[in-house]
Amino acid sequence: MDGLFFSIALFQYSNHPDIDENVAVIVCGRHTKFLRHYSNQYQDIKRCLDDVEFGGPCPLSAAFLLLRGVLGNFKNYSRSIGDFHVHQRIILISNGRPTDYIDIDSDSPPLTGSSEGMTHLIKVTGGIGRVNPIFCVPVGGNPALGTLEFLSGQSRGGKVVYPDKARQLAKCSQNLKTAAMLSFTIKNDGEDRERILTSLVCTCPHREFSELDQNDIIDLCMRKPLFCSMDVIIKEIEDDQELYIERDLRMPPLGSRVKRGRDWQWGDQDMFGPGTVVGHSKDVGWLRIAWDKNKAIYPYRYGSNPYENDKYDVMICDEPRILEGELIDPGCLVTRGPDWEWGNQDGGAKSIGTVLRVDDNGVVLVCWKHGSCHQYRYGYDDKIDLQLCDPFSPESVRFLKTSMLSVEEKYPGETNVSSEEEFENTHCLSNDINEEAAAPTSVDSTVRPTSILQVTKGKYFKNSIKETIRTPDIETDGPNFSTVNQWWWRDSEGIWNPHSKEANSKINKCYKRDPKSTVVVMIKDQTYVN
Repeated sequence: MDGLFFSIALFQYSNHPDIDENVAVIVCGRHTKFLRHYSNQYQDIKRCLDDVEFGGPCPLSAAFLLLRGVLGNFKNYSRSIGDFHVHQRIILISNGRPTDYIDIDSDSPPLTGSSEGMTHLIKVTGGIGRVNPIFCVPVGGNPALGTLEFLSGQSRGGKVVYPDKARQLAKCSQNLKTAAMLSFTIKNDGEDRERILTSLVCTCPHREFSELDQNDIIDLCMRKPLFCSMDVIIKEIEDDQELYIERDLRMPPLGSRVKRGRDWQWGDQDMFGPGTVVGHSKDVGWLRIAWDKNKAIYPYRYGSNPYENDKYDVMICDEPRILEGELIDPGCLVTRGPDWEWGNQDGGAKSIGTVLRVDDNGVVLVCWKHGSCHQYRYGYDDKIDLQLCDPFSPESVRFLKTSMLSVEEKYPGETNVSSEEEFENTHCLSNDINEEAAAPTSVDSTVRPTSILQVTKGKYFKNSIKETIRTPDIETDGPNFSTVNQWWWRDSEGIWNPHSKEANSKINKCYKRDPKSTVVVMIKDQTYVN
């Protein structure tokens, strides 16, 4: 019975009347259909399973699509048990070898799944798994454990459960109720297990728990953050939707390499290094950049937006991603690796793509030159679908150069073709500047950046009479002027005002170190660049 969705917990449920969970069953084989809609009549469900015919293909994608329609409004099928928010569990019993989803008669042989079919399955299960845990039960003589581990691993709290552990899985609800009663603090100091067991003994002194139950309760407590409310999950999904999407063909494509541009005013957010375009914001004229050195992702202006015209916080460059001890990171160039089994998703052999995201479970997101983005294994299940490119190989250099020049055609003058000096000038932000003058460490796309104060660089000397200066130049002749360099700023009315003594001293230190340097200062709670 390849590709059957149903809760094997019903065998345990029927013996525990205190557990009342509705179970739906979908079968996929010769036909993909509902065997039972949501019901708590466990004996009836067990009887209907006896009539299932084995054989035929394994159209898992079709089964998950049917399931997605059943899940409907996620909020309506979530329940709270103490601080745990429980969402519908999905149990897949399969050999993990999906076929394309078409109906065939009983005399036809099972079809072999295509790489496109596998890609579709991963996409569908990935969407469902953002909310619902997927437990995969391997069956058959030679199940594809790698596929089942991948499907369960990308879901929220799912895992592979072997058939002999079915009864224990059925006790999940019971153990979850117990875990919700405990009081504990996870400190990740190696003593969490003992703290949870101590709380269990103190909370339920008259109950006995098997070793398996204890392990399950500890596991549930350790994974408590996964049992969050739908509001939190929806916020996570919305945040992710801001990333890794190419919304505007006029903007630099995903994977483009960038560094600070002519209108940069964000302090050291980039750590003075290059980054990678990982998304187009919903707000017109804004990109999201992942910086190499600090892994941070922030939005930046590129072109015109509803509030400003022709503002370029970043410029396209052809600087490669240089790893410093990491195995792989956003911005790295990759090609097919030793375990590649995804057909021509990359556009053909020897095609180069750019890494956009690296997950902790050994899965990476790659954007190929033709614009398609897919996830691949880079350590997951001991598989390596990708191979890192030498960043200085002729192929890599040509790829980066071509990508940069293609953007230059859309926005002439906004690439790093002849802007080395501009970057060097902005590279020397003084570390001596007042902490209050530092640029914000995080940026929200709804907060518009402060305009750069246009001040001509040069030496301005303080007049001892302290009169208001209305011209950009101050005479330096005569005895009434100090020999100390005094810096001035001009307000919106064109009136020149002196910087404070403290700010002036620090600007002079930076100026003495490098006359072409750029200095960030704070004026009336606003950040400006001199």
